[in-house]
Parts: sequence; C-alpha cells; structure tokens
Amino acid sequence: MAVSGVSGTQTSDNSIKTMTDAFDKAIAKSAEITKITTEKKVALDAAKQRPNG
Repeated sequence: MAVSGVSGTQTSDNSIKTMTDAFDKAIAKSAEITKITTEKKVALDAAKQRPNG
C-alpha cells in the first residue's frame, strides 16, 4: 500500500521554490544584460553620428 504524506508535498514545494528562484535569477540576469547592451548600442550609435557643420 502506497502512503502519501506531507513529505511528498514538501518535496514538490521545495522543487517549485528552487525552480522559481532559478527563473527569477535568470530574469534578473537577462534584464541586466539587456540594460548593458542597450547602453553600449546607444553609445555606439552616438559615436557614429556625424557632427553638423
């Protein structure tokens, strides 16, 4: 007879928390990379501009 108990739920909850933490870290890193690359692109685009005159 299989017995399901609280430990199964705790394991599932821990797995979900671990995955959520990993996704949150990945999203934060992605946002950081996007910010840095956007700043670099803006600087590069500004350097390509020709002065008037």
